[in-house]
Amino acid sequence: MNDHAYSDAERAAIYRVIGERRDMRHFAGGQVAPELLGRVLAAAHQAPSVGLMQPWRFIRITQRELRG
Repeated sequence: MNDHAYSDAERAAIYRVIGERRDMRHFAGGQVAPELLGRVLAAAHQAPSVGLMQPWRFIRITQRELRG
C-alpha cells in the first residue's frame, strides 16, 4: 500500500460523485458563501487539462444587471 491509496469509502464516494454529476442550466439564484466559493474554485483550479494548455480564469459577477 502506498501513500496515495484511497480507502474503500473514499473510492465509493468518488464513484458516487462521478455518477451523480450533472450540468446545471437553471440555478436557484441564492447567494454562495465566499468561503464555499473559495473552496470550489480552489478545487476547480486543480482540475487537469490536457498538457496544462487550458488556463482557468474565473469572473465573479455580483450585480444582476451585468449578468445579461
